[in-house]
Amino acid sequence: MSDQPRSPEDSDEIDSLGAAPTRPVGGSEKTHTRRRPRLPRPSGGRRPLVRVMVVIGLVIALALLPAVFSSMKKTPRNRVGISYGGGPLEAAHFQKVVQPGSGLFFNGIGDPLYLYPADTQSYIVSKAKNEGDVQGVDSIVSPSRDRVQIEYQVAVYFKLNVDLLKDFHDQLGLQYGAYQNAGWNKLIQNTFRQQIENALQENTRQYDVKDIYGNADDLIAIQQDVEQKLSQRLTGALGQPFFCGPSYQPGKECTPPIFIIKKIEIPADVVKAFEDNQTSLIQVATSQNQIAQREAEARSIEALKVGPESYVLLRAIESGQINFWVLPSDSGVTLAPGATGEVPLLTPDSTTTTTPGGG
Repeated sequence: MSDQPRSPEDSDEIDSLGAAPTRPVGGSEKTHTRRRPRLPRPSGGRRPLVRVMVVIGLVIALALLPAVFSSMKKTPRNRVGISYGGGPLEAAHFQKVVQPGSGLFFNGIGDPLYLYPADTQSYIVSKAKNEGDVQGVDSIVSPSRDRVQIEYQVAVYFKLNVDLLKDFHDQLGLQYGAYQNAGWNKLIQNTFRQQIENALQENTRQYDVKDIYGNADDLIAIQQDVEQKLSQRLTGALGQPFFCGPSYQPGKECTPPIFIIKKIEIPADVVKAFEDNQTSLIQVATSQNQIAQREAEARSIEALKVGPESYVLLRAIESGQINFWVLPSDSGVTLAPGATGEVPLLTPDSTTTTTPGGG
């Protein structure tokens, strides 16, 4: 055995890189080529990629978290909701009506939930501050048949017809933004005010001011007629009965809104004329009563066949105001018991009468 070191080509040992020695093709050691050594794979090579993906997922989840929370909805006890799809990836479309007082539910990311009042609402016209729907002094003026301007202060009580909520929202809610307080107030003002004014003016022109001001039955008749016309005109103007009475319940009959005349006022000079006329009527009635009383007294004198002086004295004696008197012997007056129950006596051949115990 030779002590001369062998070349790498002639060695069967694994080289320093860990690769096996190459073998010549066709058995020739002079013409063979050497393979490229394989590098060992580092352990855990996929872990950095997984970590990156986890981080990206957490970032996305954190970014979507507010949207998910904002999509959790519920309705108050006095509000009814209507849900529409309209997120970033879908077109707007109706989803459902959510009844008042519902628990927490997922409405959809980016999907709006519109809220409308489900309890009894009011529209008030008043001259008192902070009472009416219009800020400041407010009234509705209508002329009577005899052209006297009458001021009305009125109130209407109603509920939204939730059975027609989708149509209401599509036709009026979106137009006025009625799912917000300002939009709702504007909608009610524009719809109710015009119909109330028209109905009141039409009915007021059928009566004189004295009938409206002094006759409660006529005022009630006006109130009932306006209530009926208000319901009909609201339906005609809006296309459907979107507003019902306070007794309305979902799924049942839509009763008419309630209309009430709270107060009426007429011009001060007309009120003064009414007061003067009433005073005059009282004075006339008083005079007529006095005349009737005199006529009755005259008939009494005639029936008693006594003179006026004797009749006056007789009335005083009967009332108990006199218990001692002097009568002519030929007066012909028959005395009745006085107020004390004592019967006056007439002494024989005397013009003086006394009561027992009177001396």
